[in-house]
Amino acid sequence: DSCDALSKEIYQQTFDWLVKNINAATKAENNYPDAKEIKEYGLIGLLDIFGFESFKVNRFEQLCINYANEKLQQKYTIDIFSSVQEEYEFEGIELGSVDFADNAAVLNLIEGRIGIVAVLNEECVRPRGNDSSFVSKLKTMNKDL
Repeated sequence: DSCDALSKEIYQQTFDWLVKNINAATKAENNYPDAKEIKEYGLIGLLDIFGFESFKVNRFEQLCINYANEKLQQKYTIDIFSSVQEEYEFEGIELGSVDFADNAAVLNLIEGRIGIVAVLNEECVRPRGNDSSFVSKLKTMNKDL
């Protein structure tokens, strides 16, 4: 039991340290010379399977959690709504229209070929990649959203 408790504590402390350092490195307010002049930073809101969450400050781990929830929501939607509708049609059972939201656009924004993760990866492997360039690319690519 003490070995398990020690392992859990080491994992928790390491995770907390990692999250703290990632947040510090990616926090716009700390990394841009004109940060104090910006009154409000942009917000990416994601609908998860438990409802909409809106925090005053979103961190990297919240993006990861919400992204995972979006993937789960998509799987649930496809498995439940789409497959049941197809099964009813195949069996000739009358089923009224069941409308459901498709979150493919949100997932594409995050994981698509030119999504947030792909742009971040590209910026990380560039010899002189930096957070300012990353943010600039995202703003340019998504200026019409």
